[in-house]
Amino acid sequence: MRRSCLQLHGLVVAVVCLIPSANAFAQAPSALQIFMPNGGIPQRAIRVTLMRDDTGFPEIVFTDTNGKYRLATPKTQTVNYVVTIESDRQTFATTVAFFRMDRGIPNQANIFLRPLTSEKSGPNGVLDAANYDGNVPANARTEYKHAMEAVSNGQFKTAINGLEQAISLYPKYVNALNDLGVIYLKLNEFEKAAGNFRKAIEIDKRFFHPRLNLGIALSKQGKYQEAVEILSPLYNENHGMLEVRLAYGKALRGVGNLTEAEKIYRSTLESKHLAPQQIANLHFSLGVVLDRQGRYAEAVTELNKAIALEDSANSHLQLGATLMQLQEFGRAETELLRSYELGGGNSVAVAQSYLGQIYYKQNRYEDAQKAFERYLKDMPQAPDAPSIYKLIAELKLTQRK
Repeated sequence: MRRSCLQLHGLVVAVVCLIPSANAFAQAPSALQIFMPNGGIPQRAIRVTLMRDDTGFPEIVFTDTNGKYRLATPKTQTVNYVVTIESDRQTFATTVAFFRMDRGIPNQANIFLRPLTSEKSGPNGVLDAANYDGNVPANARTEYKHAMEAVSNGQFKTAINGLEQAISLYPKYVNALNDLGVIYLKLNEFEKAAGNFRKAIEIDKRFFHPRLNLGIALSKQGKYQEAVEILSPLYNENHGMLEVRLAYGKALRGVGNLTEAEKIYRSTLESKHLAPQQIANLHFSLGVVLDRQGRYAEAVTELNKAIALEDSANSHLQLGATLMQLQEFGRAETELLRSYELGGGNSVAVAQSYLGQIYYKQNRYEDAQKAFERYLKDMPQAPDAPSIYKLIAELKLTQRK
């Protein structure tokens, strides 16, 4: 197959340095520090789009007036971020960076903005929302700025009110519509999120971010066919953009088009412009696709590659489940235990359910009972809770005999 080197449309990965704090690791927060192209500190707040690998949707935040934004240090698992800072068209160019925050270890990610050059327009006439906001009146911009400051402080209700006010003052305020949708995404109010993205798209169907975000929102709702219909043309216009490929690949998985999803993941892995955590995510996604196709041995290979790059709870969980399909219960147990160790009951409770199934098959009834009980403790509202309670009762009865 011919190799295709993906282009990120002029976006260059910024220099990122992770500096462990020298003091009180367990107490200090983490931070993101932005530097100007000349190495200086910004003299105003900078608008930043953060994409976490554990949520899959963007979050709009503003730094303080010195270019710093504080992040909560992860408590249960490592979190990878993709940072996008759009050009202000005056002092710096659009910058994309990748960084990771390890659980329990406060860090500061330093991002140096790219020098300003001639910003290219999107491919095939694709527009960025920022290009359409030049006519926004001053009072609407003020409401928007205050709303974004509220977002940075976690005051989402205030932010929603501010963005709605900005939109009422200027109904074609695309950035405000898009960012209002992003807030609703963060709050898991996917229908409201989709509604705002649709309004932004109605202003001009070529806008990039609202279209991408609408596809993500639809996938979050399980409306994969609609997501494919939104993302397919965006993918055709933006073959090389990583975020488009990942969103489209997930939507294709959702509708069961595993062949096309596999093609996207494999071709994306050929890119020379990926950070290690992005490569790990692609190997994981490919492993999921291969598992669903019943190609379990190939899936194991991809999942092992993902784990070699990033020791994540989800990769160990998926590998354990795949090894169960191959009847390799010893290895599966090891992977599932590691998954639970990394992620805990809040994120990978199902690992205990899988362990219970393994122990049951091995006639280790006491271990099975404990695993199932831990699963229900972590997920008391699990959809299979009634059947698990029944199984636990049977295990207790069996052990009395």
